Amino acid sequence: MIHPEFLKPGDRVALIAPASCVTPKEIDNALRSVRFLGLEPVPFPGLHQSHGYMAGSDEVRLKDLHDAFADDTIRGVFCIRGGFGCGRILDRVDFDLIAKHPKAFLGFSDVVLLHFNINQKCGFTTIHGAMPNIDWTKRDPWTVDSIRRWVFGFPEGPAVLPPEEPLGALNGGAAEGRTTGGNLSLVVSTLGSPWEIDTKDKILYLEDYSETDYSIDRMITALSLAGKFRDAAGVILGPFLDISREEPRLPEYAVENIFREVILPWGKPVITNYRAGHTYPHMAFPMGARCRIDADNRTIEFYKG
Repeated sequence: MIHPEFLKPGDRVALIAPASCVTPKEIDNALRSVRFLGLEPVPFPGLHQSHGYMAGSDEVRLKDLHDAFADDTIRGVFCIRGGFGCGRILDRVDFDLIAKHPKAFLGFSDVVLLHFNINQKCGFTTIHGAMPNIDWTKRDPWTVDSIRRWVFGFPEGPAVLPPEEPLGALNGGAAEGRTTGGNLSLVVSTLGSPWEIDTKDKILYLEDYSETDYSIDRMITALSLAGKFRDAAGVILGPFLDISREEPRLPEYAVENIFREVILPWGKPVITNYRAGHTYPHMAFPMGARCRIDADNRTIEFYKG
């Protein structure tokens, strides 16, 4: 697995929107955020377009993605936001082109469809992290420092975490493997396709936001039926926030019960509360990198190689 060259102050970074459309304010926030890190933002055409709820047509968003990687004066590619739309272009992404131009690639949420497919098809690591439309100049230091650490280097060793957000565990044991995964609903959306997530001997990370308890159950069960927990070396669970109950006649069912009943029978170590998802502080981390989890001691470590 290749680690793209780390960025340096003054490097040009493409701002693209492969998913949902963005507002002028979000574009301004993104420009300010990237400059805040000492980098030069290069906004691409799709930022100023919309097609339904997406940032321009599929063709526009796909062209921005390809052009950003093909341009050798661009050293990094930052997605400005997630939302909806990456799946619409996935079958037309030129992964051979991207593989020839490995670069720092940042984003999360809908962007995870590109993350684990770039990892699997192009052989280089990417950065799962908060996107610049949130205005990094106004965010908490934990979020911004984690972005800075992974954009400008590869901090090997234990994950740096806010002391008020310690890791938990649902099942003991230790495991090693490369990281994969991301937003649960997006991971599930690839099942049965050529762009399906590969969890064999990997550390599977999952998080989600604004779902119902039974939809989480349905998606976790789908992954289980597809053998994704069977194949994984271990599991990291991030925040599952704003989980609601749409059917008032049914009793509330905590997502932790779902995880215990569906994931734990596979006997894999399970770490919880890794704050990398739809929450702040948001801890960036490398996708496709070597990772060791120890659920007994509640630690996560990342390594090159």
